[in-house]
Amino acid sequence: MSERILYERTEPQPDRRVVGTIIGEPGNRSYLINGAAVATEGDDQTAKMARFVMEMSLPASIAWIGGGFCIGPRLVVALCGADQIVYEIEPALAEFCPKGATFIPGDYRTTLTGKYDVIVYDLGGEVPDLTAHLNPGGMILPKE
Repeated sequence: MSERILYERTEPQPDRRVVGTIIGEPGNRSYLINGAAVATEGDDQTAKMARFVMEMSLPASIAWIGGGFCIGPRLVVALCGADQIVYEIEPALAEFCPKGATFIPGDYRTTLTGKYDVIVYDLGGEVPDLTAHLNPGGMILPKE
């Protein structure tokens, strides 16, 4: 597997270094922070995003919470021209955001604004109450 260091930063403590690394090849790669996987791109993730896109019924606006390698936004760009905003805590993953989508770095709990037809919550765990950010008739994926 090939390995590429995407970014390095030193925390305020001189003994702490944060290294973001991509391993693998396009279509089958992982993004690691200090060796722990925080985003993956592979058949499972692509199939999951394809299911979400099929459930959307071509919405006008989509918020992606947890963009990772932006598989879902890339699929939507290929299918329709929906307005998309990707909220991703790891700013180094911005390079994977497709043209036609806006990348907002940082924690979605402090950066999420506006209302959307669809909100895709891709962080795992229980989906928080995001209804304040939905347009009338909007949906949150994954559905419980």
